[in-house]
Amino acid sequence: MKKTLKAFFENCEHPELYKKAWKQGGVDWKTYKENPGDYYAANTGAVTGMVYHKDTVPFARKNHFLILQALQRFNEETGSALMPPTKSETQYYNWLSWFAWESMAGDLQNYLEY
Repeated sequence: MKKTLKAFFENCEHPELYKKAWKQGGVDWKTYKENPGDYYAANTGAVTGMVYHKDTVPFARKNHFLILQALQRFNEETGSALMPPTKSETQYYNWLSWFAWESMAGDLQNYLEY
């Protein structure tokens, strides 16, 4: 079966958030499929739309509720208490953006592997 981004979005846990995170990330699907591990961590610079605060902060502000829903579900499913830093507003929103991307990227890697 051919793995498509459309099929992933149709069957993933957070389709609205993941579509927005994917678009924000600015990664080409063909390139991503070749080496998905290279694009997992948002803080590496490989995910161009998730590098600078001028991009991550507005993304997280705009999608704040969706990201918090995904974070809550993650914490419930894993039994963890993962929370964003609260030292500064910029760090808070940047962390939320990275969480959104890495949550999506992890699920996308699983989809591509199985």
